[in-house]
Amino acid sequence: MSKRKIRILAATYLTALLTALALLAMVSYSHLQVYRRQAGYDAARSFRQTVDAVDTLSASLRKSLYATDGGMCGMICAEICADARAAETALAALPFSTLEHEQVKSFLGQCGDYAYTLCREAAEQGFTDKQRRTMAALSDKAGELADTLYAMRDELSSGELTMDSREVRLVNTERQGTLLSKAMGETAESFSADALRYDGVYSEQDKPFNEPADETRTRAAAAEFFGVPAEELELVGYYADGSCNSYLCGTQTACVTAKGLIRLTDSRLVDEPALTVFEGRERAEAWLETLGYEGLSLCSSEQRGPLLVCRYAPVTDGVRALDRTLQLTVALDDGSLYALNAVNLERREASLDWPVSETEARAAVPEGLTLWQLGKVSVESPGGRAVPCYELICFNRRGETVTVYVNAETGKQQEIIVSNF
Repeated sequence: MSKRKIRILAATYLTALLTALALLAMVSYSHLQVYRRQAGYDAARSFRQTVDAVDTLSASLRKSLYATDGGMCGMICAEICADARAAETALAALPFSTLEHEQVKSFLGQCGDYAYTLCREAAEQGFTDKQRRTMAALSDKAGELADTLYAMRDELSSGELTMDSREVRLVNTERQGTLLSKAMGETAESFSADALRYDGVYSEQDKPFNEPADETRTRAAAAEFFGVPAEELELVGYYADGSCNSYLCGTQTACVTAKGLIRLTDSRLVDEPALTVFEGRERAEAWLETLGYEGLSLCSSEQRGPLLVCRYAPVTDGVRALDRTLQLTVALDDGSLYALNAVNLERREASLDWPVSETEARAAVPEGLTLWQLGKVSVESPGGRAVPCYELICFNRRGETVTVYVNAETGKQQEIIVSNF
């Protein structure tokens, strides 16, 4: 074959290749445009759902000002909780996340959590004057937030605002208009959650006093635990208040306070289990004795792959403190200590009263359950308060374990847990 034919053949193949690549690029670009439009539509729909949910939340909060009977108050609390969760879900679907964005989410979470906390009390006796004032303040703020979001939605529709995306953030935003995240950042700061005192997750909590930890002593304590010279440990972190220091030794990280080791984590890969669950529990008990923990009772144990997670609670005068638990994880390949979390044991033991008798607590068990065991425990409320309860472990007709916690202060059911074992 002559050189001329070879050049013609090569040019033909090259032209065909370039044509195919051009067609592929056109098809891919067309698909990309469809994906961009779909992402834009989804983001705009999420924002519209956010606006509608916040407006509905404001309306539900306003209803609380006029509810008088307990049944209506309880129903309104359920509506507020559902509306707040819907608003949070829609807000989380927006294609950006900023500090102000999180502040709005915290306000929505506070509204839902406050209503959820009041459900039980409001269903019995309605709202108190203080609760109505709190609801009114939350309603006013939610209404202002809804008005602000409605204005942003109109500006988004008119093109004054631009919906965020990764591509938009990479180009000159001045040519793209003002981003929605920037507009929310300029106004959303005033809609952060206020400090509220109630028995819930978003309640304002008193900061406990933490004893400062001397670095030399915590390093020595960590070195003693790992069995290595203190100078071989690497300081990898510390609490801002100086109450805890973290040290790295191999694959393990230990957090040590002035009182000793409170947390341990391990990053090594665990092999297939060589120990049974019963043997793993024995190793966990041995580790508790080695670490110097006494007076703890096993609450639960769960095998998670090659790991056995055991949960222990301190027992004082026959009362198990389920609000002050220690979690210890054993690796079932060699029985080593894989993780430890004793932070909750640092809490101060609460003084509890038991005005409700065991006989009265038994009356809270419904028909169809067979009582197996009854004991005294303290559980943690959503706001972190220790609540005295009677723990009634029962079995139903399906063979499931139903644990009913009866509040020892009110005689009413505090919590119900259903499990298959």
